[in-house]
Amino acid sequence: MEAKDWFKEGNEWFEKEDYSKALDCYDKWLDINGISDLNEVISETILANSEKVLQKNPDNEKAWLFKGIALYGLGKPQEAITCFDKAITLNPNFAKAYNNRGNALSRLGSHQEAITYYDKAIALNPNFAKAYNNRGNALSRLGNRQEAITYYDKAIALNPDSAKAYYNKGNALSRLGNLQEAITCYNKAIELNPNFAKAYNSKGNALYRLGNHQEAITCYNESIELNPDYTIAQNNKKLVLQVLEETKRNKEFPPKIEQTYLSLYDSVFFNEATKDISDIQHYEKIYTISLKILKELQVKDDIRETNVAHYTTKKTSQILFFDKDKDEKPIPFRLNSVTNSNDIQEGKTLFNYLFENKKICPQSEQFVAFVGCFMFNHDNLNQFRLYGKDDESQEGTGISIIMKPDFFCSEDKSPIQQEYEQTSPSDNKAPLFRCIYIDPETNQVVSVGHRDYHTFYKIKDIIYSNENKKKSIIKQSAEIKKYKKNIDAKIEKVVGYLEELKETINEKGLDFGVVCNLLLNLRYLVKHVAFKEEQECRIIKIKKPFESDDNSPIDDNHQRFYVNYLPLNNCVSKLYFGPKALGMELFQSLLTYQKDFENVICNRSTSPLA
Repeated sequence: MEAKDWFKEGNEWFEKEDYSKALDCYDKWLDINGISDLNEVISETILANSEKVLQKNPDNEKAWLFKGIALYGLGKPQEAITCFDKAITLNPNFAKAYNNRGNALSRLGSHQEAITYYDKAIALNPNFAKAYNNRGNALSRLGNRQEAITYYDKAIALNPDSAKAYYNKGNALSRLGNLQEAITCYNKAIELNPNFAKAYNSKGNALYRLGNHQEAITCYNESIELNPDYTIAQNNKKLVLQVLEETKRNKEFPPKIEQTYLSLYDSVFFNEATKDISDIQHYEKIYTISLKILKELQVKDDIRETNVAHYTTKKTSQILFFDKDKDEKPIPFRLNSVTNSNDIQEGKTLFNYLFENKKICPQSEQFVAFVGCFMFNHDNLNQFRLYGKDDESQEGTGISIIMKPDFFCSEDKSPIQQEYEQTSPSDNKAPLFRCIYIDPETNQVVSVGHRDYHTFYKIKDIIYSNENKKKSIIKQSAEIKKYKKNIDAKIEKVVGYLEELKETINEKGLDFGVVCNLLLNLRYLVKHVAFKEEQECRIIKIKKPFESDDNSPIDDNHQRFYVNYLPLNNCVSKLYFGPKALGMELFQSLLTYQKDFENVICNRSTSPLA
């Protein structure tokens, strides 16, 4: 019998009030299908029937299991967990309840905690193929795709007919860039389930990335024919057709999608943000433009910008360099909540620019942004006067920590992709983005974060003799000219994208709340022009508050929230002590005894401060 037949038979037994046989049929339906196949109608039916059982027998573990499954299908994972917990209390050896509790936790973004429940399910039932598959999904969402593949393989070994396991393995391989192997997996999934619309869509994506555009369109067509309401496949097809058309007009147009930034229609975030929108055309454009702006802002290409500075107190520096936690591990660098920013316009400047000072109420408060702030200028008097002060009155007592490129992620990743979709690398690294500076009075984009041009004359990568000092100055002047041209080009592109964004947003009938959600990637990279002198760049993590994972926001004595990033081990090139910072010689001496910092050199700032 097929899954739908078991479900139908279960409903018939429910009508006859033979709940034991009914739940047994549901159990067989669940073995074939699974929690990912739920829709609203099925979920409502299961919920009503399971509650019938519980009214007569509140201690029926299977009824609690299926009530939880129904609530999960209705988009209520937290309520589902309560039901799974009840089933586990009634039967501590209930492997399916542990497995589905893991699914609900993963739905909430708590993938690491979900893994512990999948492990419990596997311990109770070592042949539980679905639990292996689900554990693979959680690992993949955490970025551990190679390890995830080993669990998909275990699921396939236990159940060679699992189309979903092959499909999920294909997705992991695709993310790793192993496209031909991914296509082999998608083909196997389609062979096992010829109606697998998602597998056709993902195969189309892999073919497109390989440059097989027409074959990709064929796959999208198959996917759409199987599921005419599958907007993801429809939009992927539209995107490929647009690229093909553009390629005909302009031979220099790149013949493939930039997958990491512009994999729009695989975006869980985009689809959830626009779930109540029927005509998503303008919203697609808005989100895509925002990703293009991010790509322009990411700091990774210019060799002269690979080291950036973080200004902080001497006390904080001592903690980061010398202290250990209770497990004798280094103290990680913190990303602080933007609510503690010294900019009262933090997060609002972009909206004022785009919506031209209309009163807009963003609907993205279910997310909290955490930022790490860095500067392109390593020894800057303004920064030493503002930041890192030992107390409120003592300026110039802080330290500038110069970070190596290894401290940041070099992949193209937006903040939403890192956190909301759990696609960041397993080592938790984040990309570095330069800030945009806007003057609200004139509504003009003034600049983007960059290095001050005069600092190029401080570069000592080549030692010049007195005879060719003039040659040195000429070389640095050429560097400045080249760098300035690059920054001006970035500003021009960003301005163009922002104007296109503004024009699209002001199309009649758009839901501004949805627009604000879609621009969460950019919101905290746009600053008031008054802060332009800081020449700031940032890493951003966007979290749901109070997520139950290892990197949840932490309350610092009820004063601020923060999340842990990475320790500084082997990621610091040098330090600048502020003009009035004390104890530099002792600090340098202590560094020589730290394995990961023994080569870090302390410098005294040359900035004059009375």
